[in-house]
Amino acid sequence: MGRKTGAHIVPDEGKTVRFRTTASIDAIEQNVSTWKDFFSRHGGRGGAPLTGRPALTEENSSEADAATYRLLLQAWRSLLMHEPWPANVSLNEDGVTMWQGFDLVREAKRCAVMRSGLRFRDDDPAMALLLLQSGEWTMRGLLDARLESRRKVGHNPFPRHYDNALVDHADALPEVDGDGAVSEGRTDLRHLPFVTIDPPDAKDFDDAVCLVEEDGTRTLWVAIADVAHYVKAGSALDRAAAARATSVYLPHTVLPMLPPRLADDLCSLRAGVDRLAMVVGMDLDAEDNIVRTHAYEAVIHVEANIAYGDVAQTDAYDDMLALAAVWQGRETRLNLNNPELRPRVHGDDELRVEVKWPNDATRMIESFMVATNAAVGHLLGEAEAPLPWRCHAPPDRPEVEELNAKLAALDIGIQLPMPSLRKHGETETDELANLLGDWAGGGLSIDTSALAEPETPTDESEVPTYLADVIDPEARQGILSSLSEAQTAASGLNETTRRIVDQGLFQLMQRANYSEVNGGHFGLNLDAYVHFTSPIRRYPDLMAHRQLKAFVHGREWVHDTEETARLADHCSEQGTAAKRLEWELVANTYHVHLLRGGRLGDEEQPMPTSYNARVTGLRSPWVFLDLADDGAVSGRMHLSQLGGKQKLVVDDFGLEVTPAEPDQTGEHPVVLRLGQRFPCRLRGLDVWSGSLDLAPI
Repeated sequence: MGRKTGAHIVPDEGKTVRFRTTASIDAIEQNVSTWKDFFSRHGGRGGAPLTGRPALTEENSSEADAATYRLLLQAWRSLLMHEPWPANVSLNEDGVTMWQGFDLVREAKRCAVMRSGLRFRDDDPAMALLLLQSGEWTMRGLLDARLESRRKVGHNPFPRHYDNALVDHADALPEVDGDGAVSEGRTDLRHLPFVTIDPPDAKDFDDAVCLVEEDGTRTLWVAIADVAHYVKAGSALDRAAAARATSVYLPHTVLPMLPPRLADDLCSLRAGVDRLAMVVGMDLDAEDNIVRTHAYEAVIHVEANIAYGDVAQTDAYDDMLALAAVWQGRETRLNLNNPELRPRVHGDDELRVEVKWPNDATRMIESFMVATNAAVGHLLGEAEAPLPWRCHAPPDRPEVEELNAKLAALDIGIQLPMPSLRKHGETETDELANLLGDWAGGGLSIDTSALAEPETPTDESEVPTYLADVIDPEARQGILSSLSEAQTAASGLNETTRRIVDQGLFQLMQRANYSEVNGGHFGLNLDAYVHFTSPIRRYPDLMAHRQLKAFVHGREWVHDTEETARLADHCSEQGTAAKRLEWELVANTYHVHLLRGGRLGDEEQPMPTSYNARVTGLRSPWVFLDLADDGAVSGRMHLSQLGGKQKLVVDDFGLEVTPAEPDQTGEHPVVLRLGQRFPCRLRGLDVWSGSLDLAPI
């Protein structure tokens, strides 16, 4: 009967069906025709890849087309935000979007791609660009939308806002009663001349310092806000903080680990008010070595909150600057850091790029915080406290071999020795036996007594338990020294080659993580290192505070080994997720900045969208480029854009791009080298997920 009348059978609720009438079919087909006509007129090629074609409005199109375009904007937003398809963007009142080969959702995506002119693999960048350009989203709105979109698919584990009940709980916490806290057993350290030293726009002050000489003993005092007093283990607030594990600092906002009342007020060491703090005293000898560490659950009274720039305007801090300079002079570290660029969104659309240049004051505070973290690590390590150690492993041997092969191919004359992994208490023969055992198939015991002269055995009982898995300091120092010497040797090379060496050394560095087993910190050249100095924004610091409190009062450890291991893994994962989120939104922010004609750096470019970029990577089929040679904005270019009809290849070491076939002379002339400058232009900006499409000028 349905066939005879021209009706269609439509599935209904349950197992029932209903017939679609001829009139309804005519209406659907009319709407299909209307949409096809719209897409043929407004969804074809011709979009500008940097800005896209302008939005359709009553000023530049018909009222009907402008209304249809507004419907598309709704649909594009729903797709990006993983929301249900808008009911009013359909082929009939029932929400039909497909009819006899016509797919409205597919055509809407295709229209966005065509109007944007972008050539990315996904449709999302095209839809995001058109939403931004239409005014549906501001820069701030775009970033918030990206956060929410990632949250819905499980790639953003950091809620945008705190639970209201926890905020109310924090808001109800009383002000600090210093006298009352002392009467209840806290150590009164309000006489110490603490100051905080932070950026000029800092709102929360979580550390304070002073250097005092008393009875012939100089002591560096470091006070850290006592977050553990307010965030009790196992409480609802603690569970929320542990779930987040870290604060996330984004261009337009902060996703905090703690509610504002704690982060910005009670746990902020503001001048002129009593504050609860965990205080670490480090006694110094005549050579500025730390000879004794002591810790207190205390009350302090900060004298002043000063900015980094204020330190140089007075001689009041010369003694602390001198101490930091001595410590820094003893360090062996690689100089691989550029000035820190911080893009910040002000209001809804204004971007300012703030450059954080290191100076004597910033380096001083960094040295004091590192020393405190290490001192607490040793203090609690000797007490065998379970801790989320901050571990950083040395370079892997295969990666060192790969870098050496690359340097040899360049004929640079720099070769790195293989890193030694000898542990505390091990001899070189022990290390060789372990290496041979690993090579032979895992844990075999191999007699190497004939390979070396007898060595004086080390009494294993002399090595504290918490240092048993840490690389021997001499072995670690040897690796760092060899890397530093390589960097020094490269400083006399030409710019391109020097950048290759610097980048190779940087890529040797492993990612630091948290672990219940102390592996030492290679980059800082330290045997024991915990995060302790930022409990407002990192959960591992809060755990260390709780363990230190237990140590001070002789109580049982708050976190046992099993819980510490679980939380250490979780905090490592959250830290990686936070860093990825930060990198992505920083890239999106810069891309909107470029989209609106903003510049990077002070260098003059021949065209508004061109850059004399640095080649930072060659991995077939891609060339990776750093636009301003400062690490702020990077993109990639396909090899096919360089060679035209000629096929190009990357050599085995990722050093050069050459033609796959030899020229008339039998040579393979170099088209591009790693580390060189290369003029390129912006071909496409992805303001949604941070990709950048580049092309030769």
